[in-house]
Amino acid sequence: MAEPQVLIADRYRLWHRVGSGGMGVVWEGWDERLERRVALKQLYRQSGASTREAELANQRALREARLTARLQHPHAVPVFDAVEQDGQLWLVMQFIPSITLAAVLEQGEPLQPNEAAKVGTEVASALAAAHAVGIVHRDVKPGNILIAEDGMALISDFGIARALGDATLTSSGMIHGTPAYLAPEVARGSEANFASDVFSLGSTLYSALEGRPPFGTDDNTMALLHRVASGQFPPPQHGGPLTPVIMRMLAIDMDLRPSMGAVAESLARLPTRSRPAEPAPIRRQRWRQGRKNPTRRQR
Repeated sequence: MAEPQVLIADRYRLWHRVGSGGMGVVWEGWDERLERRVALKQLYRQSGASTREAELANQRALREARLTARLQHPHAVPVFDAVEQDGQLWLVMQFIPSITLAAVLEQGEPLQPNEAAKVGTEVASALAAAHAVGIVHRDVKPGNILIAEDGMALISDFGIARALGDATLTSSGMIHGTPAYLAPEVARGSEANFASDVFSLGSTLYSALEGRPPFGTDDNTMALLHRVASGQFPPPQHGGPLTPVIMRMLAIDMDLRPSMGAVAESLARLPTRSRPAEPAPIRRQRWRQGRKNPTRRQR
């Protein structure tokens, strides 16, 4: 593990660790060349992988990072650079003071429909832009959605799950990462596609409203994977006007799911005033609580 003040690639100075997740550790740092604050994600090495396999994973991650760097959208975390040091890959991104949607949900009650619709609209707009240029995210979940201090939602970690072998079935039949937000076809071993991203965002919004993902949680990963593969789940009980959109997003038949652009448009048009909005001071307090626990930032 790198220590603070280490210089990465003779350019990026690490300040301090600000978060960790299933794919790596995030550090706040400083770009010595452009003199700006950045976030650096130190990607985990694959457990048990050979040197050759680790090299291939790094190469895949580099390709995904180059693709993502071409995506410019206000609700997608910008990737500035990807560098290797001592055989380990680092992604350099814009530093955004934030907490993940997962942390917001862990620290408080589920979102109200108008809040979930706002998050969904912003994230869907970024994913629609990615799909338009051929980028599939492959790992849409609350832990990859950042909520900034002003309430803006941003999606991060495009394609990195696939590059590192996370959240997909391996040749041995094992699975890396949680399957809770996977689309059924991905849980059954198919390649993730645009429609799979739609399902995963639907699962994320379902979880934001209900307090748990559609297929629940289970310490037995394979049992949960089996439930996901079946595509059977109870309809949301607290979605209000979001329910019809979410149910279309969660259709087991990929062809019945709307495009990500259609999702963004539908969520933006929803009349979500049926329940009162959470007061702004409570939203700010949730954000401050997350800031007190820096390990939950930018996972």
